[in-house]
Amino acid sequence: MLLSLGYALHPFWWAAWIAPAPAIAAVYLVAPAHRRWLAWGIGLVAGFSTFAYHLTVAGWAGAILIMILMALAWGHAIRLAVAVGERWSASASILVIPTIWAAIDTLLIHLSPHGSAGSIAYSQMDVLPVIQMASLGGVPIVTFVVLLGGSIIGLLFVKMLGGKIPGLPLATAMTIIAVGGALLFGWMRLSSGQEAERLSVTMLATDSVKTQPKNWPALWAKYGPAIDEAAKPGSLVVLPEAVVRLDERHAEFANSTLKAYTLSRRSTMVAGIVVDEDRKITNRALIAGPNGQSAWYTKQHLVPGFESEMTPGDRAFVASFPVQGIGLAICKDMHFPAVGRDLARKGARLIIVIANDFEIDDWLTARMTVMRGIESGVSIVRSARHGISFASDRYGHVIAERRSNLSVGKLVADVPLSAHKPTIYARIGDLFGWLCLIAWIGLRVGWQRTRRRSGAPVL
Repeated sequence: MLLSLGYALHPFWWAAWIAPAPAIAAVYLVAPAHRRWLAWGIGLVAGFSTFAYHLTVAGWAGAILIMILMALAWGHAIRLAVAVGERWSASASILVIPTIWAAIDTLLIHLSPHGSAGSIAYSQMDVLPVIQMASLGGVPIVTFVVLLGGSIIGLLFVKMLGGKIPGLPLATAMTIIAVGGALLFGWMRLSSGQEAERLSVTMLATDSVKTQPKNWPALWAKYGPAIDEAAKPGSLVVLPEAVVRLDERHAEFANSTLKAYTLSRRSTMVAGIVVDEDRKITNRALIAGPNGQSAWYTKQHLVPGFESEMTPGDRAFVASFPVQGIGLAICKDMHFPAVGRDLARKGARLIIVIANDFEIDDWLTARMTVMRGIESGVSIVRSARHGISFASDRYGHVIAERRSNLSVGKLVADVPLSAHKPTIYARIGDLFGWLCLIAWIGLRVGWQRTRRRSGAPVL
């Protein structure tokens, strides 16, 4: 149940830290013949809190498959941790669960159509010192540190209940140094100060538009008064994803109209437009600036099932107006750390994200986007329908946020423009996660050899 709380759409951060402890202790102390079923059962319960959500977005088949995979993965990780603790040492045992789940996070980031979604690392989004580690190794390193704490607590439980754990003092010292070092790094990074340069941003969003308008005047009839009020000289106004659907000819009309408008107002505006081309449909962001400039960005990562008729984009985009280093992204793009890293390497200081959420996952989706800013060292502005609009800095501080509703809501924030200094993670990517994958393979191979020599039970 602690694991379930850690994986919830609105997670309890402390649950993730202690969740492995009773699981390890229970599997360690139960009869070997029952370990497999107990460990699988723990993994099955871990997925309860998100089953309804997966049912909504992936259907029965997808939700059941995710539950089964969760049970198998946690069952394997817990049993291997216990076996290593019995046959090797506590120092090796505490690394098993963190290593396996950091490796799984890495595989999901690169292979899953949902990217990093589902990682237990997102349970820590309200604990800023912990998530600063993402600037070094992304989501996998946060997962590793959090699960390391629960692993040592589990072995201490076993010791208290009469179990024999070789090497426990050394393992405890290793954990204190690793977790303490992570927290120290986080506090030091948080104390490094803010940039002086700021940009005034207004995010506009409403949930009242039930049918996507198919002409530019219809969009302006809904948002126009709020835009007119917000579009002051030097301002940046951001509308959500897919607020209008246009064919190619009308999309170019919208482009020229918006360029003329922002030029007259000496402001910048971003709007989400679905464009019906002759042979494809694209989900785009249009940015128009105060000097008559404009540019399009096409969404790279589409939502499986919901956007299957669309064609994805294939490149990151960074604009040089209204200031140098304005990156663009659309909703699902922010599930993928590589998008944030690409933008940071291209010189982004601020990433503007336009979004249209599922409502049920509003907090989690927003905080996943915050994580991209920490990973790559950039500020984030997100304007969302059916979800949370917010502005955050490169440390994950949420400067302002608002949940959308039926009104045309306005959220204003003075957003710090990050210095163009890509983080270590932006430069090296998932190196830590790939090392964990290699370590997982090594642990498994080493255990298999130990089992064959000693006749230990099969995992």
